[in-house]
Amino acid sequence: MRILIICMMMVTATLAQGPADSVAQALLQRLDDARFPGAFEMSMKMETNRPGRDPLNYSYDIIGVGEDKSLMTVTDPPRERDKQVLLNGDNLWFFVPDVSRPVKLTRKASFMGSVFSNEDVMNSTLADDYVARVMDRQVINGRVHFHVELTAKSRSVAYAKMEAGLDSVSAIPDTIKFYGLTGKALKQEVVNKTAHFAGRERPSVMTMYDFLEDGAYTKVEILSLSERDAVPESTFDPTRLGK
Repeated sequence: MRILIICMMMVTATLAQGPADSVAQALLQRLDDARFPGAFEMSMKMETNRPGRDPLNYSYDIIGVGEDKSLMTVTDPPRERDKQVLLNGDNLWFFVPDVSRPVKLTRKASFMGSVFSNEDVMNSTLADDYVARVMDRQVINGRVHFHVELTAKSRSVAYAKMEAGLDSVSAIPDTIKFYGLTGKALKQEVVNKTAHFAGRERPSVMTMYDFLEDGAYTKVEILSLSERDAVPESTFDPTRLGK
């Protein structure tokens, strides 16, 4: 790890395409690693604000493995309690108690009324889906900061391109801007705070702004996050939701 950081500190703004891509791809992999441990449990709250509407507030308990398996259980508000959202690979289900079977969610619909789409929730590791390129670098408060462009490897992912500002030491972004196929900026996520969870510094408060609806945003705050030794595979079986 120390060698990698020293190498990044030596990179100049005039790097050739090859070395810059190598640095950016390494940062992107470390960003994926900073999101969650391999197996984890956490609690979080989500607040969505849209002009002219009452705020939406949800709290969740979550059990997950990596980026593509998680079970989210609503703990608040009381009227929504025990509803569940299950992610398993490329599939997302919504379960309501007293309903006979879970409903499969569409990828482009809003996630629980938030600025996030179901596609955002379903996104796999960025390093798998995007090719990274260093666009610029600067020193901020004595630490090297990279401006990285992420270009989608295929049209199957939610965004054609992203631009992220990544700290070279933590690999945690300060912002990520999301672009559609037409090149138009659609959303921007800002990491407001970080915290020490499960053995390392991780994003703890994030806000997603919707450029298509002026004034609309969703704020997510991670309240707790701990690593687990293992999670039974049956946890992510849609036929067992609510049991």
